[in-house]
Amino acid sequence: MKKSKPSDHVTVKIPRDLIGEMDKLIGSLGFRSRGEIAKEAIRQLLNHYKESLASPELPKLEHFNISENGVRILDRTLANGVSRGRIIDVYFKPDNVLCEYCQSSSCKHVEFALSLPVVRDILREKGWKVRKKIKEI
Repeated sequence: MKKSKPSDHVTVKIPRDLIGEMDKLIGSLGFRSRGEIAKEAIRQLLNHYKESLASPELPKLEHFNISENGVRILDRTLANGVSRGRIIDVYFKPDNVLCEYCQSSSCKHVEFALSLPVVRDILREKGWKVRKKIKEI
């Protein structure tokens, strides 16, 4: 006995009154079956709601944690097949702010850290003169 191949289709129950309306379209407007009508209607509905069904895009950089010594930032641009991003530490020094990942005081991680109001507050409380590096948003 030969096994039948599993179908790529499923059955959906539709109220009889809708079937009657669908049957009126068969033979007109290029529709040859109820299935074609149902597929077209479902495609249009899904296309209409596509934006609301889409997951919101997460920010590339996100404040993760903070202390008086620095801030941790999640950088989603550094995602790979294993992780969804990398945690970057930006350290506060009396005379500078330093990104441990870039080994820089002027990279995108430092700029992002200095754009956070809570970071600005911490640095101002310490009396550190990093104002020239703080970009106003």
